[in-house]
Amino acid sequence: MGNPWSPSNPSGTVILRLAENSLLHDEVVEFFNKQINVQPAEHLTYCTGPRGSRRLRSAAAALLNDDFQSKEIITADNILITPGVASAIDGLAWSICEDGDGILVPQPFYNGFTVDLLNRSNARVSKVRRYHREGSAYFEVRLISERKSKSGVTNHHISPHNPLGRCYPAETLRAFIRFCADNQLHFISDEIYAKSPFANPAIPSPVPFISTLSLDYQSLIDPSLVHILYGASKDFCANGIRLGLVCTKNEGIMGAMSSIGSVLSSQYNLPSLIIEISRIFSWSPHLLQDIWAAMLEDREWLEKFMTKKAELMAENYKIATTFCSDRGINYYEM
Repeated sequence: MGNPWSPSNPSGTVILRLAENSLLHDEVVEFFNKQINVQPAEHLTYCTGPRGSRRLRSAAAALLNDDFQSKEIITADNILITPGVASAIDGLAWSICEDGDGILVPQPFYNGFTVDLLNRSNARVSKVRRYHREGSAYFEVRLISERKSKSGVTNHHISPHNPLGRCYPAETLRAFIRFCADNQLHFISDEIYAKSPFANPAIPSPVPFISTLSLDYQSLIDPSLVHILYGASKDFCANGIRLGLVCTKNEGIMGAMSSIGSVLSSQYNLPSLIIEISRIFSWSPHLLQDIWAAMLEDREWLEKFMTKKAELMAENYKIATTFCSDRGINYYEM
């Protein structure tokens, strides 16, 4: 990873194992350079606070309401900004799980989950041996096993799926949510690739992306058990700016995640001021937050960007799969 290929570095390494989209880096760089406008009070002090800038949280709420078609109005107060979605996953797992708890994750899954979900929380990934898209029967089998071991469980769901790249229909999402409701499980909906699906002639009628927010899940489950993840890395071709978010109406989760880094404070009963200061361990730079906010606020730019990205992803997918086909290399259609 220290010597990646680029047009200016043709001898570099093409890293196939990394989900990093560089197709629109030039457009992202151009946009960023126009947005850099340092405001000392907002960007050079602690005043914005650990939950993220009001500007970014408001812009993200608008995105979730409009593009993700949230049934219930999302406000800035329902959103916590994190230094990347990996950090959001880590923080949620730490906030929800006790040591040894199991987190249900269907196979195959992104191998980073074994780090993101476990390192701080001391939980376990409980692998669901086979994933059936149309229902939750396999989750139920695994849950019985977990209950016998008397450990709590959480369901981590990702749509579009990583690594399979498929989106799940509304009825499947509702089945998972009902499963969590029936068993009092937290439902984590990881939607980091929400705006990355692209056209593939091999799959003429794909299931479109459907956000959990767009469902009537409030009638199926206690809303405080549902948490949505999103971030800038994948859809905005910007892994390096390390910005993610958690959308939840659970104030307990919000408070727990805001306090990450304050473990010593709680262990030794230190003053609240020390707890507040320790929260900076999980803050994201406020200048970067406002640059992402500008991307979300500029709807005309955003629509053109996403349209062009989908076209380029389809074009490059064809290049990659043609290369594989010509050489007898098997691959999975996405």
